[in-house]
Amino acid sequence: MKSILRSEYSKLFLLGMLLNLVAAWFSVGHNQGDEHFQILEFANYKLGHSPAIDLPWEFIDKIRPGLQPFIAYCCIGTLQFIGIHSPFIIAFLFRLGISFLSWLVVCKLVMLLLPDFKTGRGRKLFVLLNLFLWFLPYLNVRFSSENTASVSFLWAIYFLLKQYKSDTLKDSAFLAIGALLSLSFFFRFQMAFAFAGLGIWLLFIKRISFKNWFFLGLSFLAVSSICIYLDKWLYGTWEFTPYNYYYFNIVKGIAAGFGTAPWWDYFATFFLVGIPPISLVLMAFLFVGVYKKPLNIFSFILIPFVVAHSLVAHKEMRFLIPMIFPFLYMVSIATDYFIATYKPGKIYTYSFKVLVVVNFLMMIYRTLIPAQDALPYFRYVHKNLQKNPTTILCLQEPLFSLYGLKMNFYKPANINELVFKDEDTLSAYVVASKEDSVIIFQRKAFLPAKLTGYASKRIYTFYPEWLLKYNINHWEDRANIWSIYVVYKKPR
Repeated sequence: MKSILRSEYSKLFLLGMLLNLVAAWFSVGHNQGDEHFQILEFANYKLGHSPAIDLPWEFIDKIRPGLQPFIAYCCIGTLQFIGIHSPFIIAFLFRLGISFLSWLVVCKLVMLLLPDFKTGRGRKLFVLLNLFLWFLPYLNVRFSSENTASVSFLWAIYFLLKQYKSDTLKDSAFLAIGALLSLSFFFRFQMAFAFAGLGIWLLFIKRISFKNWFFLGLSFLAVSSICIYLDKWLYGTWEFTPYNYYYFNIVKGIAAGFGTAPWWDYFATFFLVGIPPISLVLMAFLFVGVYKKPLNIFSFILIPFVVAHSLVAHKEMRFLIPMIFPFLYMVSIATDYFIATYKPGKIYTYSFKVLVVVNFLMMIYRTLIPAQDALPYFRYVHKNLQKNPTTILCLQEPLFSLYGLKMNFYKPANINELVFKDEDTLSAYVVASKEDSVIIFQRKAFLPAKLTGYASKRIYTFYPEWLLKYNINHWEDRANIWSIYVVYKKPR
């Protein structure tokens, strides 16, 4: 940490840490369902707050490792022991913790690799890209398997490269590297593709000794045995989850059931979601960087990882998150080459300013907007409806659910949900109950049910009320606008 604070880029590093802190606070929720349901809900189940029947199919087929749910279980249990019970504070601390570890290892790696660059502007751009590329603060705070695997893997790479930079190969370093690689694998099994490239680099480029291999393998197997025991802790039986994952997703083809795409889909998708023209420039510079550094460790890691994922039928951009740092290193190498070789003209200067503005605007948006729309509604219920036993009448879908799965981690113990299939059954229940007032939730902007003798008032929606007054071209019917209403008897 001292070396970061003493660096000539210390102000940029600290600004990057502050940005991660802001993202951890505002970017509530999850990037993708697995980040929540296969970690926090698994831990919630082990804590006795969620029945197994509410967990996703991955729990039934025993394909997810127990490592990350165990970490979540220990952290949640400790926080509850000291009096912190709010799921929102707990989730925030998870985001804050993983973002700090991510920021720290990136800063360490950046400083270690700065001598690889020939120009001062190239070095500064390498720092800026790894701290302020628009989607990084958002992804850094995700307590997901992709991010924890990435952080563990990057720490292993840091310890490895530090050995070569200092020209000393210590046995203790290879013990740490093997342990971190094992953790990375049991956070996310697909890291094996990166391990293959790393192994080839160590075997044929660096030609490490048998002794180094021994210590690396010894610690890898030792930590793996602990992780296998944690699988037993999670499922109650001895399981080898890496094989289970392969069998159900590849042999039985369950993963392909969630959608398939051609081999080139990652490039096309990144071009769109990475926001052109930023994405186009990054992809072009990636190929130049790999061409300039074909024997670099990050080339050996990046290429097999991307190729293997391209050949797998089911594709999601989040699968490539562990390759963000190798990707940006290659982009920065290419940028440094062009800076050193060509004199920038007016077109270059203008284009660069456009990219900076687009990046800044996207970063602000992605950092400050909730990652999941449901979380503000959960927070409202916790803040306003947690004092007394409360029943929420839900139209078609429960409030505390997503993707057809219950989100018990966020659901207060005093809340009961009744789900009605249509407006008629909901209306009939309200009339028959003869309650003076009821709480109704639905995933639409306006309450369609017409109840004789009752009036309604929307008590919460994430959207500002003034905006909902202008339903131009019926945009609200197509938008994902959730609403919580109180329906009460009209005074006679």
